[in-house]
Amino acid sequence: MAANGISTLALKRDRQDAKLALASIDRAASGRRSTLDATQLPTRYAVGDNTALEDNPNVGGLVEGRCWV
Repeated sequence: MAANGISTLALKRDRQDAKLALASIDRAASGRRSTLDATQLPTRYAVGDNTALEDNPNVGGLVEGRCWV
């Protein structure tokens, strides 16, 4: 288990949000862009569902830095 407790969260969306929050803190501390626009993520888990993905019009795969504004 990770020291930050993320792996103990029951839902994938919750784990995804927790990882994004940690990344935002790390990016702010290093002076990089730290504001996340989750609508720019290529995949996003649906709220309350461990298998469903939300439709995202931003297809085309992962583009470095795309979700950070």
